[in-house]
Amino acid sequence: MNKFNTEERVEKPVVCSVIPEQDAYIDYRKLHYKNTIPDNRVLVFLTGFCVGMVFFYLTGGQNAGVGSLLDSEHLALLQNLEVNRSGLFSYVISLRIKQLIFGVICALSSVGALMAYSILGWCGFEFGLIIFSLVYEYGMKGILLTFSMVLPHGICYGVLFLLIFRNYWLRDKKGYHNETTAGSEKSHKKIEAIKTFVLILLLFSAGILCEVYINPEIMRKVTLLF
Repeated sequence: MNKFNTEERVEKPVVCSVIPEQDAYIDYRKLHYKNTIPDNRVLVFLTGFCVGMVFFYLTGGQNAGVGSLLDSEHLALLQNLEVNRSGLFSYVISLRIKQLIFGVICALSSVGALMAYSILGWCGFEFGLIIFSLVYEYGMKGILLTFSMVLPHGICYGVLFLLIFRNYWLRDKKGYHNETTAGSEKSHKKIEAIKTFVLILLLFSAGILCEVYINPEIMRKVTLLF
């Protein structure tokens, strides 16, 4: 009995030392698996991008209509284009305000999550269609031309889109809950609302200015390569 009890006492620490290691390994595997899964937003955008690519090839590059909008004749006009800043500013701000209002309405609606991912997928579809149409028309230069059309204002609008629909993206809700319940919820919500509103105005203004004053010059310089 004493010998048996001695062995039993020896085995217990061994078992206890193995279990924490297994738990730590399991936690590591879960964290590693979570970090390797692509973000849902990226998946939706890439899905739309692939659909745009498939649509382009199914139409044989004939019915896309994007390359015809930027044919050699139009590129020649862009090379010597004198931009009317005031007219362009009026057009861009009226268009973007409508889009901003539409985005806010969608974000506040009961189908905000569906609209958020639908818009994201549609943007991926359009981007895929445009880039493959221009590559079909101009080769690898079409990629450069595509990015010249959406930069740098596209970055501002992209961040603005993510900000407007921020409540629908997957995130650590537990951490968010602890953060909001730690202090005064009302004051916290007011501060966050003010910060969000100011940030939206800054991003929107920066996007407008970049689209009116910077992007035309980028496109003009890129078209000189064709």
